Amino acid sequence: MQRFVLAFYLLLLTSCSGPGPAVPTVIGPTVTFDPNASPSSTSFQPLASPSRTTVTASPALPSASPTALVTFQPHYTLKAILDYAVHSLSVDESITYQNATGETLTSLVLAVEPNLWLGDFNLKGCTIDDQGVTDWNLNADRLGIPLTAQLIPGGVVKLSMHFYLNLPIADIHHVFGYNDRQINLVDWFPFIVPYSRGWLLHPPAEVGEHLVYDTADFDVTVTLSDPTLPVTVAASASAETSVGTWHYVMHNTRTFVFSASTDYQSVMIHSDGVTLTSYYYNENKAQAQTVLDNVARAVTTFSILFDPFPYPSLSIVESPFYDGMEFDGLFFLSQDFYIKDNGTVLNNLIDIAVHETAHQWWFGSVGNDQAMEPWLDEAMATYSERLFYERNYPEVTAWWAFRVDAYAPSGWVDTDIYHGGNFRSYANAVYLRGAQFLEALRRRVGEDVFFAFLKDYTVQMSGKHATADDFFRILRQHTNVDFSDIQQTYFQRQH
Repeated sequence: MQRFVLAFYLLLLTSCSGPGPAVPTVIGPTVTFDPNASPSSTSFQPLASPSRTTVTASPALPSASPTALVTFQPHYTLKAILDYAVHSLSVDESITYQNATGETLTSLVLAVEPNLWLGDFNLKGCTIDDQGVTDWNLNADRLGIPLTAQLIPGGVVKLSMHFYLNLPIADIHHVFGYNDRQINLVDWFPFIVPYSRGWLLHPPAEVGEHLVYDTADFDVTVTLSDPTLPVTVAASASAETSVGTWHYVMHNTRTFVFSASTDYQSVMIHSDGVTLTSYYYNENKAQAQTVLDNVARAVTTFSILFDPFPYPSLSIVESPFYDGMEFDGLFFLSQDFYIKDNGTVLNNLIDIAVHETAHQWWFGSVGNDQAMEPWLDEAMATYSERLFYERNYPEVTAWWAFRVDAYAPSGWVDTDIYHGGNFRSYANAVYLRGAQFLEALRRRVGEDVFFAFLKDYTVQMSGKHATADDFFRILRQHTNVDFSDIQQTYFQRQH
């Protein structure tokens, strides 16, 4: 869960780095939200946002086609030199990409999130199959690269680039960047966005996450420009290390992130074959252990209820960010939760850590369109909190009052990030009404059906992009019980 504030977005809509042409080249359709769509009929209205561009309407993202020519998924090789003292990176990146779209491609579109910060991203060079490219176009976070030859279905292309990052200061609303105690590299490299009747790249909004990720393989090397610095690196995977260098290999993941600090302490345990590491600041040692112990319980619980944990390791990183934020194999947890820990079981330190752990399934393993159907990861992760407490702390009966009832939530569960209003109204609709919907569904279909469905949904949609249609299709495979009235209560659109 991350809320993207558009502080710089207006300035960046026309920004362009490198040798791209002055007039943007049309690279291909970008699939995103329809700015002319009817507003949500909840009590709130969509925010007026002049920073949004007029683009093609977003169709529902289909399940993976059984006829797609998938031999291998994208492979990213990243070699980064980190200058910790001046908060910068020099990066060589190569992407091996197979066209599994079923269509002939004449271009690639990549998301470049660092370019949303003015002057942060500088693309120095780009090649396609070792041939130089000069007519690429970078506008806001969209990098369009024309291909030197058409890429037929099943065809393979290698894209290489060299770029610099000058990191911004990370405020409490943004993980990306640096603060006085850490450097956080999230969504830090260009990546090829999914393709579904067009390139799937949504603009940011005032609330929620906007990116959609395919699964990929990663080979990442991070090297300090000054290897004498006592830097600790927390990452999405465990590292092979040498002096000043960390090497990571990760498979079947949606992204790769890392955080570096000269102040980190860490505590580690192994649970159900997963290495869990809690990175913290020395003054919060006790809270870091509490987080670790409860994340271990959550991993065990969700591995039983959903599917085995999808990664070999999980890192928990204390951060000044004001909430929690999930990525594959790593999540950030607000330092404020550590400071305000009251020693009870039902508090934000534990509850939000459990929420972000659940995102390893609902975001990581089972992907979705976070902009258009955010309930598929956020409502599922929120309701997973309830499942955690009822199985690990059955004596704690106040979760609903603490997490849901206190906010008297209203709104449609299937609200998208562009019609969410402010964060409170958005969270009430997507997260909290989403949890209420899942509880009502559970009561209607019964315990056995509900939990058989959760497990089957996880297995069927692992590594894919789930949609609401997938959710209800798989549910109906498990029950003939009529739940149409529940849908009508919680959803604008029926499935």
